[in-house]
Amino acid sequence: MLRRLRHVLFLWSAATLLCLLPAAPARAADDVCNTGQLKSVRATASVRFTHEDENYSKAEGRLTIKVPKSWSQASDLLLNGDTERHRTAMRCLLRSPDDDAFRDTEGRTRAPKVTVGKKWVTVDQRVMTWVVALGTREFGPWKLTVHPRLWNLELVRPSALDDSWWQEITVDLGGRAARSVSSSPTSGATTDLTWSTAKPGGAPPEVRVTLQPPAAKASAARWSNQPWFVVDALLWLLLQVVFLVLLLVVVRTVRRTPATTPRADSEVRTVRNLLSVGWLTFAISVVQLLASPALGYLAEQSTGPYWMRDQRIPLHFGLTVLTGLALCVFGRPGRTAGGLVAAATGYVTVVVCRPHWLALPSQLLLDWENFPDEAHHFQETHAMVAFAMACACVILIWLVGAVASLLRLWRALDAPVAGRPWGRFPHSLLAALIAGSTVVTTVSVWAAENLWEHQSWLSRRNGNDLYGLRHVTAVFNDLRWFPVDWLDWFYGGSLWWWCPSLAILALLRARAKATANPQAVVPTPADLCILKVFFIYSVGPVVGWYAGVPLPLLPMLALWLALTGLLALGTKRAILYRKLSSGHRLHELVKEPDRQHLLRAARQHRELHAQLRRLEQGQQDENRSKLERELDRLHRLPHPAPPSGLPRTWIRLPASISPVELALAWGPQGTSWDNAWRAARLTALFSVPAVVILTWANQVRGDQWGEKYFQRFGLAETVMHALEVELIWIGAGFTLGALWRVLPGRRGPVRAFGLALAYAAPVFVQWAGDWMVDQPINNWPLNLSLTLLVLTLTGVAMDIDTFRGERRYWPTRAGLLLSLYQWRTASVQVAFLVAQIVALVTIWQQLKGNEPMILIERSPNESGGGTEGNPP
Repeated sequence: MLRRLRHVLFLWSAATLLCLLPAAPARAADDVCNTGQLKSVRATASVRFTHEDENYSKAEGRLTIKVPKSWSQASDLLLNGDTERHRTAMRCLLRSPDDDAFRDTEGRTRAPKVTVGKKWVTVDQRVMTWVVALGTREFGPWKLTVHPRLWNLELVRPSALDDSWWQEITVDLGGRAARSVSSSPTSGATTDLTWSTAKPGGAPPEVRVTLQPPAAKASAARWSNQPWFVVDALLWLLLQVVFLVLLLVVVRTVRRTPATTPRADSEVRTVRNLLSVGWLTFAISVVQLLASPALGYLAEQSTGPYWMRDQRIPLHFGLTVLTGLALCVFGRPGRTAGGLVAAATGYVTVVVCRPHWLALPSQLLLDWENFPDEAHHFQETHAMVAFAMACACVILIWLVGAVASLLRLWRALDAPVAGRPWGRFPHSLLAALIAGSTVVTTVSVWAAENLWEHQSWLSRRNGNDLYGLRHVTAVFNDLRWFPVDWLDWFYGGSLWWWCPSLAILALLRARAKATANPQAVVPTPADLCILKVFFIYSVGPVVGWYAGVPLPLLPMLALWLALTGLLALGTKRAILYRKLSSGHRLHELVKEPDRQHLLRAARQHRELHAQLRRLEQGQQDENRSKLERELDRLHRLPHPAPPSGLPRTWIRLPASISPVELALAWGPQGTSWDNAWRAARLTALFSVPAVVILTWANQVRGDQWGEKYFQRFGLAETVMHALEVELIWIGAGFTLGALWRVLPGRRGPVRAFGLALAYAAPVFVQWAGDWMVDQPINNWPLNLSLTLLVLTLTGVAMDIDTFRGERRYWPTRAGLLLSLYQWRTASVQVAFLVAQIVALVTIWQQLKGNEPMILIERSPNESGGGTEGNPP
């Protein structure tokens, strides 16, 4: 019996071995990484969290792998990154062979660095990620699972390196103690943990850490998920409500206090345009801010009608086209432009309503896994070109509408042409818009392709039949969000304040041309109200994002209070608002015909003071009493209403005001409007170097330029940023000139300092909020310093331009400036400029050491989210 049992056991063992023999070679054949040769690999991994001075918590990972040269694929690590052998070798060391190698949460500033030694080939990979939302984030060998309050960090080793020697694993929690740790670390502290293995062999440590981030950073990550992104949009919409109210206040003020009676036609047209633009921009802002979050919320909740959930992209196309057509209706472009817009609208309608006519997928969504035939058909027919044409048509509709609207606003001062309901739209400009639409669309497709290459750089391509389908699907599904992103970028970033600002500017121009009192020296209360709203719209910084919560009304309130306080102080302390002994204010006595007399009196005053100084130094033999009598004569003005029988009654200037200061307070031009335009032109010139510096700091510095290649409007954003900064500073210069006679101060730099201080008020509020929630102030110190410097130079140039008639008598403008300011005052101004330059150099040195935030991810619209703290 025992003998028979042994025989049965022998047969069973033999059969088992025979069954296993075919499987062993198969497994060996599937081991593309030759795992057995990687047991001698030496690996170290580290991760470092940074919470302080960041908008979002940042995690930086590093993986260093030393591979023996005896590994069969060691030489492949040195090949070009586009080769399949290189990708296979890297996939063995950094991922798993069967991993799809697609990651959209991993940021890299460069490819892994490969170096060769005598015995080893070293691969050094540096990755990063920002925790901008809840969910799972994979970067390098690390996996971070983000929950509302606790975050779980786990080391996920590449499967080919499971038996390798993991010498050291380091986790720096950024000053936060862990809530739980496994396995037990070998060394470190509460916030800095280290697992080390002294000898090769044995199982590597399993690293799992749970941490609790700062409350502000947890809030910032949670705010971009539902339903909070809807609240985010509503809070930004509240700012648009305030802007609309400000425009309505301006319209009401102008209608109550017209420049002329009866009201001029140009003023009627500009007021009507301002009212129309206010409501139009508000309606578009509602669509821009609420459409994507509302549809995303319905999609994630699986509520609402079918056409709102499954037709989301066609709906976005329709809303974007309709808002662009609304601009076209308001702008009334020429017939040629109107016909082209109609053709573009028709093509987009076909793409949205009948996508199968152009080989596009239904609902404008590709699904290569469930519908591979549809993806094949899309790829073979090159339907991406048809979709890109639809995106170009959307851009063209918007650009024509925007340009036509801006032209109508500025042309409102001119009398309307009889029989021409549509405006003049130059054909050369139309051709430029067509070319711009094509270029922007092409760059967007190129950026989507670059993003795919960045996120799938380790994907297996040769011999992978599904790679092509997945590739074209990913690029198309990224580009399908084009109408949403275009509306957010072009309108939400620029046009929402361009149109109202130009409408207000046209209104000010109309009132200046049609004013009832051309001899008025200072702006009327109605004009001051308009200028305050213009400054808030076109110049004031839009800030107010704290830990993911947008609160822009607090900084906006600070800006309004600062402007109100500055003008209140100016109406009491400004030179032209000083009271005389008769009870009159200076601006009531000095009129436009007196300007040349003021300039002559100021020149004589400077000459007499120069003679007095020489007399005191013994360099001139002159009658001091005579000089003093002549100076006294210059310090008086004719009485506006002399008593009966005393026609030549005089009023003395206050002792603290000289004729020079009175002339400087008047400004270089005869009216406040002319002063405003003169200051705007000077600011446009002085701000060019500052625009280059700020654009470099905000758009190009560090790795930001490399990130532009992955952003849909990255390259266009750089150009638009430079244009916007220039326009903002021109608007600030315009406001400085318009308020020149109202701002407190005796010299141009002091007046500029007051306006720059008002500009900085919302930034100070933002800085206080950033300090409380531990966010960075970013480049705002540089922005404020450059703004102050540009306005100061404009103020100095305005003072010199006031006495431009004397320019031919001085070899340099500096000599004229010293004569105007006198040496003591000039030394103060020079010291002021030097202090600003020193501050700029200090900030520049600080910027060179700061690392800008680089974030390469899919658009948040794809998950239903809204904007992540961006201004409307």
